[in-house]
Amino acid sequence: MVAIGSVLAEMAFEWAWKEGRNHFPPEYYSSRVNKDIFLKHMVCGHIQTVTPRTKDVTGGDLEDELAAFAEIKPHAIITTNYDMFLEQVFDGYEPVSGQTILRYNTNSFGEIFHIHGDVSNPPSIVLTRADYDEWSEKKKYVSAKLLTYFAEHPVFIMGYGLGDPNVKSILRDIGELVAGEDGLIPNVYQIVWRPDRIERHPPDQAIFAVDGKEYRIRAIHTNEFDWIFRALKSQSALKSINPKLVRALAARTMKLVRHDIPSGAVEVNYETLEKVADEKDFLPTLLGITAVSNPNFSHPLTISQLAQRVGLPNWQALNKLIHRVREEKGIDLRSSDNRYQCRIKTGTKATSVARKWSHDAVSLFKKVAAGEKYDLAM
Repeated sequence: MVAIGSVLAEMAFEWAWKEGRNHFPPEYYSSRVNKDIFLKHMVCGHIQTVTPRTKDVTGGDLEDELAAFAEIKPHAIITTNYDMFLEQVFDGYEPVSGQTILRYNTNSFGEIFHIHGDVSNPPSIVLTRADYDEWSEKKKYVSAKLLTYFAEHPVFIMGYGLGDPNVKSILRDIGELVAGEDGLIPNVYQIVWRPDRIERHPPDQAIFAVDGKEYRIRAIHTNEFDWIFRALKSQSALKSINPKLVRALAARTMKLVRHDIPSGAVEVNYETLEKVADEKDFLPTLLGITAVSNPNFSHPLTISQLAQRVGLPNWQALNKLIHRVREEKGIDLRSSDNRYQCRIKTGTKATSVARKWSHDAVSLFKKVAAGEKYDLAM
């Protein structure tokens, strides 16, 4: 398949310099521009045309699955895809493309790493034999840059098989550094799509070999992604903050520590620094972030308010849905504090408590009321 890209690049080049001349920007017709630019330009244009728009995905399970996917709020995304569909799903995430990854500060948050380039910059995409050869030479540097994510965060592989040479090569580089004696790479999970009926006890590990050495990662077999996305949903209070703000804050802090303070470019208020070091809540306050442990913020709704949000006439109707969930899932949501409800103390007596419900409960009971499929993430 890689060789085909090189053959097509030659054909596109010959066509572009003859009858296809009016289809490309004039700057492409220069001796300083690689001849494969014409094919890459055509490929990127086609991909941009066929890439779906998230706003057009309405109704049904696909819309719900896409919404659940967006709520994961991953620290970063690594993809070989050229298209920019993920940028639509994860609002505020910044695309980092091709070899610019090598110069990028990865101590941040909210990036989508297009390690094979993207459609916004046709020369960046890895398409021909020469591109893949160059990529093979530099992938160890890319792997080293991305090692922080593999070492400090759980990594979920979706949409790729372990037969994919790009995935295997990066995992091999990571495995050489972090795998245990048994070859297990911790914190890496492969989501194995099984459209057919899943066997009762599917293998919980996936094994692959590179250069005669075996590596293993954990495997999750499924025939639907919705429950996985909901299980991975961000529980962070920062999930509603635009990733651009978090990224800008991290970049400014890094510049302050690495450059401004050592070079004497700032005046230091030592009293403030001492408070930051000694008082755990001072820095969030300084940055305009409030540390919240009050359950009234996470579970603000009474049962009557919850019923109203779900579109029911009264709390009794909602109570029926709670019983239905218990019958269908075998779980009484009121038996313990969880992401859907909690008991809040309102007085000194043991009976002085109030049950409050979360916004997650609104989404849950809307599905229950509509008779749609739902999962509980306690």
